[in-house]
Amino acid sequence: MKRAGRSTGRDIGMRTGRRTAGRRSRQAAFLRTVIASVCLVMITAFCISGTVMSREQRTEEAESEYYRELGSIYAEEMRDFLKGQGYADSGVTVTSVEEGGARSYTVTIHHGRIDRLPQEEKEELLTECSMVTFPDRACNVYHKFLEKDC
Repeated sequence: MKRAGRSTGRDIGMRTGRRTAGRRSRQAAFLRTVIASVCLVMITAFCISGTVMSREQRTEEAESEYYRELGSIYAEEMRDFLKGQGYADSGVTVTSVEEGGARSYTVTIHHGRIDRLPQEEKEELLTECSMVTFPDRACNVYHKFLEKDC
């Protein structure tokens, strides 16, 4: 016989089981929320880092293109200068090297008449060539004549 207001052991076990099941359900929901949050944070971090790396790469590409263009402009200016000195159709090659953030350019000049000049006149012409300023003053520019192997 049951007394009013009193629970039997079986009733208590059922209520405890429901509480435990409810607690487990809340813990599982919390765990899913934490896992979803961590995943979203990781995805966001990955996207941000990808964007930053992409911007750095574009910046480096733009800088390289800028210096290639400067080299082309300078080669054309040097050809015009040599043409004015009587050495039309001179071969002018501009090569660049970047060391420690500083850019250096080597300008190699070739013309058959220059090859036949005495050494003093070659040195004088090199000095005159160095007066043609490079578009970016932060760059070092070295001039030389192409040496032929005879």
